[in-house]
Amino acid sequence: MLTREQKREKINKIKEEIQNSPYIFYITFSEIKTKDVTKLRSELFGVESKMALVKKTLADIAFKESEVKNVNLKKGFKGQAALIFSNENLFSALGFLNAFKKSHKGKFDILGAILNKEAVDQQTLSMFTSIKSENDLYTRLVWSIKYPLTKLVFALDQISQKSN
Repeated sequence: MLTREQKREKINKIKEEIQNSPYIFYITFSEIKTKDVTKLRSELFGVESKMALVKKTLADIAFKESEVKNVNLKKGFKGQAALIFSNENLFSALGFLNAFKKSHKGKFDILGAILNKEAVDQQTLSMFTSIKSENDLYTRLVWSIKYPLTKLVFALDQISQKSN
């Protein structure tokens, strides 16, 4: 059992990581071998991310004190909780987590994320899983703008050809 001072120290450490990390994933897992968790940690380290096992209640207190809303690890989630703190590339860390989730079905789950101090749920986060990098995101953004404009130009061209 942790003393009150030890709990406060852990909460403060989590708060510090929350303040210093633009991207935080919260995950839960159970029945996963230690060697697999160690491998995940080392892969995450390679993309400027780190994993911290946390007590759900202490993490919830740290989120609340850091003014991050809509995160509740204790409510309805079973298994060991962990936070992934990422400083560099959201998409690389998410790619590793998603691959790990696929290889450990039913034992590992990405519950959500905090992107620049805003909570993102599982459903919204799943939209990011197909994006491989920032450049991929920009390409998709440009395409989503360009495609409707291309259709509009084509339609206007057809109208002008009919009037001639």
